Amino acid sequence: MSINDPLGDMLARIRNAQMRHKNKVTTPASKLRELIRLGGAAIEGPWDGEEAITLLPDLDAGATGSMTGGGYPDGIRRIIDAYVAGRREDAIAEYTRWLPLINFENRQGGLLSAKALMQEGGVIACEAPRQPFPAMHPVTRAGLIETARRLDPLVLRWAR
Repeated sequence: MSINDPLGDMLARIRNAQMRHKNKVTTPASKLRELIRLGGAAIEGPWDGEEAITLLPDLDAGATGSMTGGGYPDGIRRIIDAYVAGRREDAIAEYTRWLPLINFENRQGGLLSAKALMQEGGVIACEAPRQPFPAMHPVTRAGLIETARRLDPLVLRWAR
């Protein structure tokens, strides 16, 4: 990186700020807010990266989307669409409604949640993970499906 490299300069400032605040800033939304502040217009499309568990605070911090597991985009869209339209109370209501499934995916089912939901809805034939991941425990899967059924996500109806 040269002294005349504005992008490199900005990235160095962001990295230095991250290192300085590593132990001080513990929440994803605070880190995102600081990244946007430091990077300004160079930060295109900042997204929430916590499987939507911190989606609302991250939207408040400036996130424009979320990297979820992909099992229920219709639910995530309801939250984001309401938020972007300026209907924060509706976004909060939708987030509250979908939070049990978001939490279950984040804390129990992990990467395999989307596959389990897709197989349950007939979208895919096999939810088996690739090695080295073990299969989802049957009790965990049952809890995921039970939680999802209460919300009627599209994935459970897509191919039925």
